[in-house]
Amino acid sequence: MSTNSETVASTPLMTAKENQENVIVSPHGKTLIREDTILANIPGCALCGTVNFTCSAVKNQWSVLCWGRPSDKKYYFLLVLLATTLMLSLMGTIFFSLTNTINDAVLSNMVIRNNTLSFSLWRQPTVQPVMKVYIFNYTNWQEVRDGIEEKLHVEEVGPYAYSQQVERVNIGFDNDKLSYQEKNYFRYLPEKSVGAYFDKVYVPNLPLLGLVAKTKSMDLSTIQQLTLQSLLNFAKNHDAFLELPVHRFLWGYDDTIIDTAKIFLKWSGEMKFDKFGLLAPKNDTLSEHLTINTGEIAKDKINVLEEVEGSDHLPYWDSPQCNSIDATDGTMFPPSKLDKKTKLHVFFPNLCRRLPYQFEKDVEIDDIPLLRYKMPINVFDDPIGNPDNQCYCHVDTATCPPKGVINVTACTMGAPALVSFPHFHLGDPRLREDVTGLHPDPLLHESHFDIHQTLGLTLYGKSSLQINIEVKKTPMFTALGFLKQGIILPVAWIELSVAELPESIKTLIYHGTYSTAAIQLIIRVICILSLIISALCLFTLIFGRRPKPCVSIHHKPEMEKMQMS
Repeated sequence: MSTNSETVASTPLMTAKENQENVIVSPHGKTLIREDTILANIPGCALCGTVNFTCSAVKNQWSVLCWGRPSDKKYYFLLVLLATTLMLSLMGTIFFSLTNTINDAVLSNMVIRNNTLSFSLWRQPTVQPVMKVYIFNYTNWQEVRDGIEEKLHVEEVGPYAYSQQVERVNIGFDNDKLSYQEKNYFRYLPEKSVGAYFDKVYVPNLPLLGLVAKTKSMDLSTIQQLTLQSLLNFAKNHDAFLELPVHRFLWGYDDTIIDTAKIFLKWSGEMKFDKFGLLAPKNDTLSEHLTINTGEIAKDKINVLEEVEGSDHLPYWDSPQCNSIDATDGTMFPPSKLDKKTKLHVFFPNLCRRLPYQFEKDVEIDDIPLLRYKMPINVFDDPIGNPDNQCYCHVDTATCPPKGVINVTACTMGAPALVSFPHFHLGDPRLREDVTGLHPDPLLHESHFDIHQTLGLTLYGKSSLQINIEVKKTPMFTALGFLKQGIILPVAWIELSVAELPESIKTLIYHGTYSTAAIQLIIRVICILSLIISALCLFTLIFGRRPKPCVSIHHKPEMEKMQMS
């Protein structure tokens, strides 16, 4: 032992396996033993190396450590911890990079559930759209009647502005279905109007035109027609045009023609009001029974219409496509449909149909990015320009409305009403040949929605549609004799828009836009950083670990002196 000690006085304390000596004693009283050394000469010790051994018999004289990689609990604890962190970070990075978990969580709160904030906002919205009515004043109808002038001339008057308050009533839940009716209230806004609601205008006699067209389709006998003609001749308002205050024309006036119409129309239950007004059926009255999907089970169907008056399709047309109600009311769309390629559909009960909207461009309003969807320019085209409108033609007569207008007679108790863009914008030029004073403007007369891509909410938008009536006269009613058969008379056009939002709604939308995106981005960055750091630490722990001596025997000084002597 002393020879070895003298030989290796300058030898390092650690000895590799390649060293030829089994035991080396250092000057500091520490003996190093190669890992493949058989410790037979050390009392109480078994084999060294990969096999565990003990030195319990010499505990008071020797302290033994294993050569090789540490097998302590701290090392393996760190190894498991870093590996787990690495896997969780990898999963989190992939998950938050490929999904919109935070947005989905926000969207789940948009589901219409009873006694929730979303339900309260849906039941009685705080956003109040503004309705502006522009009326066509027929300034020379008497001159045309008397043969002095050839064509009717109109002057656009207005707008007459009203705020619209919507309330949804008679609400019932059935799993993920929600049935209700709408009730609208309109309030006059003089500060946004041009003119006063008592302004007088010359407008087509809509009850007379509607009743004459209705009786023509009813195929009355000669005696019945003579009786009806006598009643109309004695009616208070039996001319083709009437002079009325704007308020009366819009919201209702007494007319003996209405009383006459009740005799014919109440038999079939079609007359639902006592006074006639262009918008009378919409103010403080109940809408149809509607059923929508709440999105509770399928979020891609949130706010999608399921039934109208208990039916899953319309009864007006001869094609399933035209009778489809697969649409929303325009206030909210399933976010999964907002991919800029899919057409959106909005159901218009007054038009007996749904209308398509297609993506136009990205816009930003009040620092909020939105998607603008616009009515296609061919939405009111004839079947030549838009084959999808073929099923809206009249099958029995094989007739279709001219380009630029759609027939809504089925929704107006048989009155020959038609709808178009204002001033027959994008319509057949011949529509403007019979009436002068019309000036289409693409910027003023378009319809669009600005939709939040994440929430699916329509925040801003404008819908501009014109109401027209077609003249369908018979020889029995001479009051309409001076009008051209089939002429389409513009009555008024209505703009319904949302240009401003309450501050509370703006705050909610702002947080729904930026706060959720920021949270998701922060989580994604944390996951990526955690992934990188845990990977580096794990690599260092595994490949940067150095071997330790197999056995390190510490001699007691007195023991070493005895051996040296």
